[in-house]
Amino acid sequence: MIFHPRAGQGVRVHYARCMAGVMPYHGKAGVVRIVGRGPGPRNVGVEIGGRLVAVPRGNLVAENAPASSAGARREASV
Repeated sequence: MIFHPRAGQGVRVHYARCMAGVMPYHGKAGVVRIVGRGPGPRNVGVEIGGRLVAVPRGNLVAENAPASSAGARREASV
């Protein structure tokens, strides 16, 4: 999870397994264009495929991060 996204940063959208099937942008890579400020939900404007999409910052991971935490454990043990 990225706590402080910055404009121009490469990210990947990641949702929990139970929601991933119904979220059209799950697993897609994009670039942060707008970072919300102030009280309330912290959403980020991410450009994916030429479209600007609002994504909660808790659903963003670094673009080069493993696809899942299980994958990270699997690679570390090999």
